[in-house]
Amino acid sequence: MDIKSKMAYDSGMENKREIGKNIKNRRLSLNLRMDDVAKEAGITRSTLSAIENGSGNPSLETVMEILRVLGMSLQICASMDDIRRKRATRTNTIMDKKINRFVVMCVEQYASSVNRGSQETYRKLLKEGIIRELIDDYEDMHGMSTYSINEYIDCRLEGGSR
Repeated sequence: MDIKSKMAYDSGMENKREIGKNIKNRRLSLNLRMDDVAKEAGITRSTLSAIENGSGNPSLETVMEILRVLGMSLQICASMDDIRRKRATRTNTIMDKKINRFVVMCVEQYASSVNRGSQETYRKLLKEGIIRELIDDYEDMHGMSTYSINEYIDCRLEGGSR
C-alpha cells in the first residue's frame, strides 16, 4: 500500500514534530518495529526514535530513506503564496480563509458533479489555471450559484468531461 504523506521539511520544530508523527503513525499502522525500520533505513533505533519524537536533526537523505522503507513520499511545499501569507495582516488572513473555503467548495462541488475525486479535480483545475481564476475573481464569483460556478468551470475546461 503506497501512501503519500504531504510534509514540509525544514528546520522548524513544528515541522520536525509533524514529520516524526507521520513517520511513527505509518510505522505503527504497518505493525513494524522500530528496530526493523531503522535497520532497513540504515540508521540506529535511537536515531529513528529521535526523529519520531521530533527531537532529531536528520539529513534530508535520512528522512527520504525512512519514507522509502515505509512506502511514503515527501513533498516539499514552498511557494510565494506561503511567504506572502506569513506576512499577511489579520484582515488579509481572514480574507484568505474565506477565499480558501470558497475554492474548496468550488472544487468539491465540481468534483461531485463530474463524479471524480476532489484531489484529482483540484490537480486538473490547478493545471488549467482555474484555481488561480477562482482566487483572483473571488469578489465577483462568491455569490454565484453552484450551478453557475460548475458551468463556468466546464466552459474553462472547454466543455469538461461531464
